[in-house]
Amino acid sequence: THVDVATLAVLPLMLTGGEAAAVLRISRTSAYKLAEEWRWSHGASGLPTVRLGSRLLVRRVDLAVIVGLDPTG
Repeated sequence: THVDVATLAVLPLMLTGGEAAAVLRISRTSAYKLAEEWRWSHGASGLPTVRLGSRLLVRRVDLAVIVGLDPTG
């Protein structure tokens, strides 16, 4: 499966860790480990996340950057 701008455009603005994992073709466990790495590295590495209450979410624009796409396009 190829991820491109059109593919990302149909996704919600905020994804759960499991949804982001599916887009990135990694396990849900790996996604949450990468999210934890991002938190502890203060954004230097890992999977960028946003905490809304008790939910940990991944922004669609951050997924675009991870796969090498322009998040504005």
